Amino acid sequence: AGLQHELHADLRGQPRAPAGERAARDQQELTEQILDQLPIPIFLKDRDGRFLRFNSRFEEFTQRSRAEILGRTVDDFASPRWAAATHVEDEQAWATGRMVTTERRMATFDPPLDVLVSRKVIRTGGLSYMLGYFIDISEQRAARAAMQHAVESAEAASRAKSEFLANMSHEIRTPMNGILGMTELVLESDIDAGQRADLALVKASADALLHIVDDILDFSKIEAGKLEIEEVPFDLRQLVADTLRAMSLRARQKGLALAAEIPPAVPRLMKGDPGRLRQVLLNLVGNAIKFTDAGGVTVALSVGAERDGRSEIAFAVRDTGIGVPQEKQHLIFEAFAQVDGSTTREYGGTGLGLAICRRLVILMQGRIDVRSVPGRGSVFSFTVPLQHTGAAQAAPLPPLAVLAPGQGMNLSATDNGLLAGADETLPATSPVGGLQAGVGDSASAASAPGGQLSSAGIGESASGGLRVLLAEDNPVNQRLAVRLLEKLGHRVTLVDSGLAVLERASHGDHDLILMDVQMPGLDGLAATRQIRQREAAQGGHVPIIAMTARAMAGDRERCLEAGMDDYLAKPVDSQQLRAMLLRYQPDSGHLLLDWRGALKRLDGDAELLLELAALFLQDGPQLWRELGEALDAGDVPRSTRAVHSLKGVLANFGAARALALA
Repeated sequence: AGLQHELHADLRGQPRAPAGERAARDQQELTEQILDQLPIPIFLKDRDGRFLRFNSRFEEFTQRSRAEILGRTVDDFASPRWAAATHVEDEQAWATGRMVTTERRMATFDPPLDVLVSRKVIRTGGLSYMLGYFIDISEQRAARAAMQHAVESAEAASRAKSEFLANMSHEIRTPMNGILGMTELVLESDIDAGQRADLALVKASADALLHIVDDILDFSKIEAGKLEIEEVPFDLRQLVADTLRAMSLRARQKGLALAAEIPPAVPRLMKGDPGRLRQVLLNLVGNAIKFTDAGGVTVALSVGAERDGRSEIAFAVRDTGIGVPQEKQHLIFEAFAQVDGSTTREYGGTGLGLAICRRLVILMQGRIDVRSVPGRGSVFSFTVPLQHTGAAQAAPLPPLAVLAPGQGMNLSATDNGLLAGADETLPATSPVGGLQAGVGDSASAASAPGGQLSSAGIGESASGGLRVLLAEDNPVNQRLAVRLLEKLGHRVTLVDSGLAVLERASHGDHDLILMDVQMPGLDGLAATRQIRQREAAQGGHVPIIAMTARAMAGDRERCLEAGMDDYLAKPVDSQQLRAMLLRYQPDSGHLLLDWRGALKRLDGDAELLLELAALFLQDGPQLWRELGEALDAGDVPRSTRAVHSLKGVLANFGAARALALA
């Protein structure tokens, strides 16, 4: 009240009552002392911008004396730029009646000060004033700048780390490509048993090293937030079958049984990320086999609650291995953590596998856990929500059978789930012997004891081989790729630079280009862009497949954006190369087997087509034998069922002539 009275008296020029002069003077002194004790500059202005009241901190901030400020406006002592900005901000406050705050820099200080200037119109006794204050935010702004610098430095470090990992991936995968590829070629040649065993050890060691590299790269991608989860349709039972088939050799070598338990209630067709699910399962099953010396490993599935069109699918991997102590169980999902140092010495590994599993499961909105009893075994379980495809589900299937792969037994997927199939050969008198031979060319030895599926012959059978332009600058990789391609029956033209591939591709006499991404001078991406630009002007389109030792997130996308049709990561596996080339075989109307049509029906999944070929080699003889027995017995219903089964199998390969016979 005293301050208001004093202001009113000052502004109106009204004399104070003699009796109140001392009280008013005391009130003024008290007000000034209070204002001077405040740690921030404060001011009071009238509607014309004249300073009526301010404290000593305001004088320090403006670097002006009281006499230079009192009754004056900002134009009298501030720079024109500061004064102009002040007028704009003041008018905004007068017009809106709201608090107006701006950030300003006071360059007259050394170092300059960063301040917040706030002002608000106040009204008292029928008069209006502007009350304002300054807050020094130099330290906050410096901290914010330091934080921004830290963020930018961290991002730069992350980019440098990613680039380093990509370069290391390239540097490691390039020689690994030569080691693995040439080892595979020699293993397929005529060598004695001792040499074969030695080379098999070399290959196993190289595979183990590559697995470690892949683990480190995967973990780095997850850490950097660059790993994305897909959502595509897939067959859940087939995924489990593929996983156990891939691990069956390791289980057989240790004399372990593999089992899969999938109740009929578990849906078959789902949407999710089958690649990452398979990666988690392979890791868990691989660990279970690694740490189990007797007994077996079981993969069990179950279905939980359903909400919003998604079902909670639970996976459990049970083993009868060494187990994990209770006090160590909370550690095993941490990066680089293992039960103890002896684990690494005895069993190997980086300690990244389970950490990757945990993070992949979390990315898929799931959870993972372990229960274990030392000396009795472990159960690693994880649950992920999978979306229903909306497609009609197949009829419920029986639970999958226990597997005990032994010598001469192969793991197969059938309508009854997973089982161990004995070696069989097709009778020479079979009317579908030509089909057997055609499939055999592409999947030879699939049913032989210890044999593996081979796609040799699929690519060649279609048109006698492709004319391949190979762009590769590394001498080891050149020799390996040429050997692999020629072994598959393809004709190869070799160039060693981007400029050379541009010149050679201009001739237009190749069916396909295998393009190394990193080459001196003009790299594979730039060469591809120029080829596509030329094709846009002249017409035509030659398939270009990238070959790169880089395996970081975004590499595939960059290749496709440059105009490449497909992508192979080094080291190039011979099976992957064969499957890839199959996609680009020209059509041929005289084939017994329509590989391209079959591949189209499988959405381009060449690996699945090869698996179907192997299953046909395994199951076809039994189907034909059942048909023969039914015909001999005059059993029409049984014959009809056998013919129906055969036609279903033959249809997978577009075998029109064999279908006509059936």
